[in-house]
Amino acid sequence: MQSVLSRRSLLHLSTLAAMSSRQAKARAARPARAPSTVPKDPAGSGSLTIKGLFMHAWDLNDSGADKIMAWMQDSGLNWMAIAGCYHSGWFVHPHSPRRRAYITEGSVAYFHPDKTIFRGSPIKPIVASFAKETNWLAVAGKLLDKYGLHMVSWTIGSHNTRLAQKHPEFAQQNVFGDPIPHALSIGHDATRTYLKALCRDLAVNYPLYGIQLEAFGWMGLRHGHHHERDLTDLTPLEQELLAMCFNPQTVAKARAAGVDADKAREVVRATLEAAFKEAPDRPKGHPASMAELESGAPALKAYNQFRRELADSLVVEIKQESLKGTSCKLLLQSGYQKEVASAVDGFAAGVYGKLPAEVFKTVQQGRDLIPASWKGDYACFVRLGMGVPASQQQLREIVLAVKNGGSSGPIFYNYSESPEKMLGWIKGALEGL
Repeated sequence: MQSVLSRRSLLHLSTLAAMSSRQAKARAARPARAPSTVPKDPAGSGSLTIKGLFMHAWDLNDSGADKIMAWMQDSGLNWMAIAGCYHSGWFVHPHSPRRRAYITEGSVAYFHPDKTIFRGSPIKPIVASFAKETNWLAVAGKLLDKYGLHMVSWTIGSHNTRLAQKHPEFAQQNVFGDPIPHALSIGHDATRTYLKALCRDLAVNYPLYGIQLEAFGWMGLRHGHHHERDLTDLTPLEQELLAMCFNPQTVAKARAAGVDADKAREVVRATLEAAFKEAPDRPKGHPASMAELESGAPALKAYNQFRRELADSLVVEIKQESLKGTSCKLLLQSGYQKEVASAVDGFAAGVYGKLPAEVFKTVQQGRDLIPASWKGDYACFVRLGMGVPASQQQLREIVLAVKNGGSSGPIFYNYSESPEKMLGWIKGALEGL
């Protein structure tokens, strides 16, 4: 429901693009541009305040916390963005001392939940097997001062296959009553209580600079489940409609707010049924976008606005309730949003797969949307792999473009999956900045 891409959405889209195109290889073959082509910041920005790296608790478990954090310090990094909770994944780990291919347990926590905080939550986090004996966030927290690092808990919220399947009554439910198996519904009080408890636990029990929210809103239909397919060839609109949440509690809240949720449901169901009936064709006049469908269905437009407000209010409640009395900052993975700006301490830009000139443009455009009165972090996510950057020189130029575009600094993605050579490029890319 957001108009800006999150880090997760950016990663998904860029991965699909790389799989379906040879452009990444073509870019990798191009010679790196000279540093003089990097646009200069006319304001002459100061030093980068963020020099971060996304990582996982299994990195600490596999290689040792001291070893990795010492390497981070030597590389000039100052932010450890470590996943507090994470979803399922099947990854190649090119430099792991333990494995080269790894499937995560999926939808588990890498810290030890505070039972008193979750006492009122009907949903409880499940701890990763390898973290049951060792609380990796606590281990890292004790070493932060030694290695001059800030710790950010990169935390996955409503995207949770394990918990959504365990509690289907709390999951997003589509217009046909089917639960979305990887998505807890943020329209349900049980989900909201769980997510706020999750953030509260992290904020009060660990020495965090901030909590970075990922997937704390509505999830889409596509997820990447094994053998996931769609022979109907659903359009992007139809995929969106089939994931729209009509969980009974979400609907009840909409009705209480004066929204005709039942009429909205009729519109969504009729549109999807028409597509199913006529596939592989579509009926004449079949809508191509949500805006087109909403133009003839005010109840649907009102329902979508209500769902946006539910997502925004959750962010505000996390700031006001979960982070109350702490110094922990609230960080988002998306661009500036005025609706929640008063509660947010950090927004971000994503430049996965972009060349230096494109990076500068993307970062600057995002910065231009931020009012001068808003004071916070503006990070930029830079992926290491899949064709760009193609050299140490090019990574340096990308970091310069991040800086000159007005970002607080890069967060590189990610330690586990990045080729070892590319991780070695970080030190030179950050030197003197």
